Amino acid sequence: MILPRMPADPNILRAARVLLGLSQDELAEAARISKRSLARLEAGEFDPLLSTIETVKLALEERGVVFLGPTESSGPGLRVSGTISFGWEDARAQVARRRERRGASAKASAAVTDDAAGDAD
Repeated sequence: MILPRMPADPNILRAARVLLGLSQDELAEAARISKRSLARLEAGEFDPLLSTIETVKLALEERGVVFLGPTESSGPGLRVSGTISFGWEDARAQVARRRERRGASAKASAAVTDDAAGDAD
């Protein structure tokens, strides 16, 4: 299946960069454009050359982004490769474990405080 070409929506390009965890410096270097050009492109401040947009899109696609054109029921968008999304699952699991440890630690501290208050009575 051939997907329609995605127009150069600055919000989608910025979202793709952020999803990959890339800084503007890193993406600009990968696309071989200046950081200023990338910042202006993402901000929608100028009408860039098609070649500039394509080099940015290619740099993002090489890192696992798939750009999706609009359909009858939805606008343009993007998706990421499974490898990238698996990394998010690992990161979410790590965050959940840290929250559980903090919650257990907070409960233990509260219990010690309650015990100390009970001893004072």
